[in-house]
Amino acid sequence: MQKRLTILVTGRVQRVGFRGFARLVANRYGVFGYAENLPDGSVRIVAEGEEEMLSRFCEDLKAEDEPLISVESMNITETEFHGDLTHFEPHFGDFQKEMFYRSELGLEYLKEMVKLQKRSLKMQEEMVSALRDMKKESKKRREVLERVIEAIHTQGVG
Repeated sequence: MQKRLTILVTGRVQRVGFRGFARLVANRYGVFGYAENLPDGSVRIVAEGEEEMLSRFCEDLKAEDEPLISVESMNITETEFHGDLTHFEPHFGDFQKEMFYRSELGLEYLKEMVKLQKRSLKMQEEMVSALRDMKKESKKRREVLERVIEAIHTQGVG
């Protein structure tokens, strides 16, 4: 049975690619409609399709494996089916503002990635240093063990 849903999604769902993500999920299930940002930081999705496909669509919209998206809640309301939607598209606001926000967000993520990379390199250097120390200690112990073995053999024990 064909249905139409209006879905209000809250959480970290703006400026993280959620509308594009919703389009990908909709295309996966043959769902038609649109996604738009609302002034309060939420996203409204209007979706039409087969009941089972809409159910799967809603489940995947939780975006549990998406690193930037964090869905806190989804308020789903069934409304009258219209049948006038022919594809799924994200609705965008002012192009310049959208691009500015995305560029700023991209820069912030890039800075975080650089910080993490620096921390990772420092940890790797510490690990390499510790491994070198372990190698030196192992070499010393091996030399001591070889001397002990040699002493045992020269004393004729064994």
